[in-house]
Amino acid sequence: MHLGPLLLTALLVLPLAAHAGQGGDLVAAAAAAGRPPECSARSGRAIARGPTVWERARAPELPRYCDLLARGQAQLGGDAEAARASARLADQLLPGHAAPQVLLARAALALGSPEDAARAFERARSVDPRSVEDPQTMHDLARSLARTGKRGEAIAIYRALVPRIDLLGTADQRALVLLEAAHLSMATAGAASVADASARPPAGAHRDAHGEAAARGDLDEAIAYLREARLRAQTQLARDVTLSLALALDRSGDKAQADAALEGDATALEAARPRGEGARGRADDRSAGAAARERTADDLASASARLRTVEYLAVPEDRLALEALALERAMTAAAIARWEAYLAGAGGQGPWAPAARARLDALRRGAGGGGNRPARAAGRAPQERSAAPRPGAGGAR
Repeated sequence: MHLGPLLLTALLVLPLAAHAGQGGDLVAAAAAAGRPPECSARSGRAIARGPTVWERARAPELPRYCDLLARGQAQLGGDAEAARASARLADQLLPGHAAPQVLLARAALALGSPEDAARAFERARSVDPRSVEDPQTMHDLARSLARTGKRGEAIAIYRALVPRIDLLGTADQRALVLLEAAHLSMATAGAASVADASARPPAGAHRDAHGEAAARGDLDEAIAYLREARLRAQTQLARDVTLSLALALDRSGDKAQADAALEGDATALEAARPRGEGARGRADDRSAGAAARERTADDLASASARLRTVEYLAVPEDRLALEALALERAMTAAAIARWEAYLAGAGGQGPWAPAARARLDALRRGAGGGGNRPARAAGRAPQERSAAPRPGAGGAR
């Protein structure tokens, strides 16, 4: 079942409307949501007072158990191995609770073991389905599901998480959730397109539009997520959001808006450069065109290299597509190399190959898709040669 455009827009706007004016209370609410229910009885009292006589009699290990879980949560950001050890100790003290399994799952994901994380999350949910409802935990659950191939379940978690992203601590975290959700929806749209193509009736027969509608719904969902991310405050992921939006728009058939997004990104990149002042500044601006283009090429080469380190992609080969889009405006030869590598690999066998081939052809013709700028001569852009993709580049880490 897919969210309609109006419903999805309403859900994306909901956090802004529902939480307006609450400020720091959002983070406090998120922290409270992650507290295990068996430890909540102690939250209203000062920790220095210690457990009551009744708590000691009922569960003498409870204070130590809760302290271990609190310590493990604090350790997650810097020492995931220590967090895992705290979770195991807590589970030994009071077996059968969901909270230690949640902490084990989050630590496993931080340590690069999504399979272990998915198993621990499953154990936690079997004990208490509500144990994964705080936003940070939901995010880790969604990522573990996505990385173990359970895309349908992961998308369901992301759809529940997106209206709550203002409960996450930083703008970068919120942008990352929207990026991950968008790329997962785009991957699902691609899979639906492939399934629809394989099930098509012979030419001339009536064609079932269900597969096409499903794919279009997922692609529209991805675009909605990315537009919401773009409307929010600028973060370190701002260029990733713009490039991803251009990719989704291009695949939806809206090449004009995709190019507009890329043009806006190139303009913003140039506007962010420091300028001279007064007459000297104007003279410098007039005489520095070639140097500015070289600096832009260097910036784009760096952006392309950075794209090889991101982890929000649901389809590894899309890294090459994003690199190509990042390079189209100023480094045509490098962009052509990226599109060729994309089409020579798994992307060439996928549902988005026609869109990629159209951009490649436009670049080769020197028209559209950023190709109106001629490719640089090989001797003038050594960074293009150093940034050329290796076979198989763009795979997930």
